[in-house]
Parts: sequence; C-alpha cells; structure tokens
Amino acid sequence: KYLRMSGYENLEYLVPKELTEIYDIAISSSKPEPCGKNSIVAYQLMTEPIHEAEQLSVSDRLPENQGERLEVLQGILTKACARANEEMIGLISPQERTKRNVTAGVALALIIAVFAFSLWKIFKIFSSQTGNIQDRNKPFNFKKYGWAYILLIPAILTILVWSYVPLLWGSLIAFSDYRLIGNSVWTGLTNFGDVIFNLYWWNTLWNSARYSFLLLALTFIPPMILAVMLQEIPRASLFFRMVFYLPTVIAGIVTLLLWKQFFDPSENGMLNTIMLRIPAIGYVGLGIVLLLVALQFARRLKFYEMYKSMWFFIITGIMLFFTCAKLAVPILFPGNESITAAILHIPARLFSGPSEAYRWLSDPDSAMISCIIPMVWAGVGPGCLLYLAALKGIPDDYYEAADIDGATFTDKIIFVVFPMLKILIIINFVGAFIGSWNSAGNILVMTGGAANTEVAGLHIWYKAFAFLQVGPATAMGWMLGCMLVGFTIQQLTILSKIEFKPATGEK
Repeated sequence: KYLRMSGYENLEYLVPKELTEIYDIAISSSKPEPCGKNSIVAYQLMTEPIHEAEQLSVSDRLPENQGERLEVLQGILTKACARANEEMIGLISPQERTKRNVTAGVALALIIAVFAFSLWKIFKIFSSQTGNIQDRNKPFNFKKYGWAYILLIPAILTILVWSYVPLLWGSLIAFSDYRLIGNSVWTGLTNFGDVIFNLYWWNTLWNSARYSFLLLALTFIPPMILAVMLQEIPRASLFFRMVFYLPTVIAGIVTLLLWKQFFDPSENGMLNTIMLRIPAIGYVGLGIVLLLVALQFARRLKFYEMYKSMWFFIITGIMLFFTCAKLAVPILFPGNESITAAILHIPARLFSGPSEAYRWLSDPDSAMISCIIPMVWAGVGPGCLLYLAALKGIPDDYYEAADIDGATFTDKIIFVVFPMLKILIIINFVGAFIGSWNSAGNILVMTGGAANTEVAGLHIWYKAFAFLQVGPATAMGWMLGCMLVGFTIQQLTILSKIEFKPATGEK
C-alpha cells in the first residue's frame, strides 16, 4: 500500500502475494491490540501465572476436585493481579509509601557508605604499594613520573567517559521516572523503596545466588581435578588437553543454542535418550563414589588433626551423594503409591530407568542446572590448562620429598599441590564468583527467565530494555553493585600483594 502511495509500484513484486492477502484479511476482520505504557509489562505479568498453573498441572499438584482446583487457580490469579496493580498502576497506600521511603533512605545511606569505603580502601591499597618509603609518602610523584601520567591521559579519559560518567548519570536516573521520549519525572526515593519491598526482586537475587553456587561448584572445582589427572597420565596428555580445550573455539551463543537442542524434552532428545537408559542404581552408585572420595580426603585430614577441613569434605561428600541420589528418587518412589509399597519394590526398581522424559528447561527442579551444564562443558578446558600450567611450575623435589616422608597421593594434593596453588585458586575464585553474577545472557538464551531461573541481571535487563522502566532498573543495579563490591576489594587486595615469578619446574 505504502509502496504504491509513494510511487514505488515497480518494487511491489518483491512482496509475496500470499503475505499481502493475509494482511488484507487481518486488517479487514480484526483490530490491533492497544499499545501504550505498560503494555509489554502486561504480557509478562499474564504469562507468569499461566506458567505457574501449567507447572502445577504437569507435576500433578493440582487438586482433582474441581472446586479446590478452581480455588488454587483463583489464588494464582489474585496474586498476579496484586502484582500488576502495584507495578503497572502504582496502587500503594500513603502509609505504605512513607514506610518504603524511610526504608529506602536508610538503604541509600548504606549504599553510599559502602561505595565510599570501597573507594577509600582501593586508594589505600594501591597508594601503599610503591617501591620505597619516599614514594609511599608521595604516591603521585608528578615530577618523577610526569611523562607516564601524560601517556595515561587517553586511557583515563576513555574510562571516565565510558564508565564513570554513565555511573554518575545512572545515579540521577535512579531517582526519577526516566522516559526516553518526553520529560522525566523526579520521584525521589520511590524507586529504591519499591525495589526493596519487591519480593520478585529478592527472588531473582536468590536465583542469582543459586546460579553462582552451582556454577562455582561445577566449573571451579572440576578443572583442578582434571588438571591433576592430566598431570598424572603418562601418555597422550597433549591429545587430551586439546580435546578438553576444543569447546572454547565455539562461540558462546552457539554453545548455548547447541545445548538447548540437546535438552529437547521429548524421549528423542539427546540427553533424554541417555538418561532414560541409566538405571536408578547408576545415580546411587555415582553418589557413593563421590562420597567415598570426599571421605578419603577427610580421613587424611583427620590424621593430621585438620578438623575444619575434614568437616568441609564430609559435608561436601554428603551433599554430592544426595544430589546424585535425588535423580533416583522419582524412579524408586513414584508419587502414585504408598511408601510401604515403594520400599518393597526398591530392589527391582534399582535396575529400572525413569518412566518419563526429563523436561530440562521447563521444570524448576532441573532448569537452573541445565543452564549451567553448557558452561561446564565449555569452561572446564581453559580452567584445566591454567591449573596444569601452574602444576608444571611445582619443582619435582617437593614430590620426591613427600615420597620419602611416606606421603600418599591424597597427602600430596593436600600438602604439596594445594599450598602451591593457593593464591591462584583464591584469585580465580573471587573472579569466578563476581563473573557468575553476570549470567543474564546465558539465562536469556536458555529459558528467558522461565521455570524460576530469572536472575537479578536478567530482571534488570527486562526492566530497562523490555519494559522501559529505567529508573527502577538503575536502582536495582546500584543495590546489586553494593552487594558485590566487597568481593572486588578482596580481589584487588590479593592482586596488590602478589609477586609473580617465573616457574622453576623442570617440566
């Protein structure tokens, strides 16, 4: 239509005829949905109760009685309606608003104090690391280092323009109802107050903590174990290093999309094809093996009277056992029979597999771990090579001395390997912890935040760029930064005390 109106009839052939007919029918027989402020938010708020009801139905947790079932569904809708009234219309009583503003004032004062202390701490750390006493008394010796500071000006300006100016501008946006088109409205402490009392925001923080814990547990410890194993194998070590490192040449988004296909919830999905053939005893056996390995370390630590570390390995082993055994629970104890009958059938069911395919990305029990598995597959290789390089720097004399003292393989790991890699492990842990909170992209590609996987970063992204609620999103960003700034200080403190030296190992 507009091509013809603008005199471009010669380009009309580029438009498929079927598409033109479809739009003609749509325009003549319907009318578009209204689009205005909060219209996109409405779709999100309508989708969540539908997903919640769907999950209850799939997991057989909806009552069979129609009246009770309608009561449960009505409760879901009532809760979603209350949230919609607050987020879209702003229906909050004056007393509630006053309470929120007072709480926001206290929280804002705490945020300012934390960031001020952080800047002072960072300045103190690096201003005291100069080479001699005179330089310590004059941390900015312009007479001596004038040309160095001049050469740093472009880099400093770049950081100021692209980092600190947006931070300063963002601090102002957090106190307003910022609008891309039209005049922004100053709201004071309203955004911070609404964020503090937003239960969904705190749930996303909990999801971020869950994601961080699982990511560190699955991607931080396995590279160390793999590095030790590659250090010990006598042949083909170069081949195995290449095999484990190979996934890193694949782009991150490609890795996620590839694994999203692997997580097909049907019985023909790649992972379901494997998992449906593993009997319950396989999961239980894997848990027992991991528990025995942890207890072996705990036994040696008890021998050397290192009781705190001993209990750490015992608790870790128990957690690993229950994590693996949990996969066997649906096989051993189906929900449609009594506990007594299930116990009688345990011997036969130990060698049976799951009866239903796993809904990896739609089941809240497995969605989060499914988002992390691709990161494990792609991240173990680079981390392994890093630790392997550090292991090569340990002199052989240490291992020989341990052998003379009668040390076992476990003793060498505890008293030779770990002390030599302690600083590297701490640096990697702090950096990996901070990076694990930057997980919005991974979750967005895998689940979009469904199945209780919406993390804080993704929630902020939705607020700012999907719902255009930039003010509340900026307030959330400042609160999240306040929570994580302590780990950044710890990382900088460690780095400021480290003296890097070339490896002295012979290998």
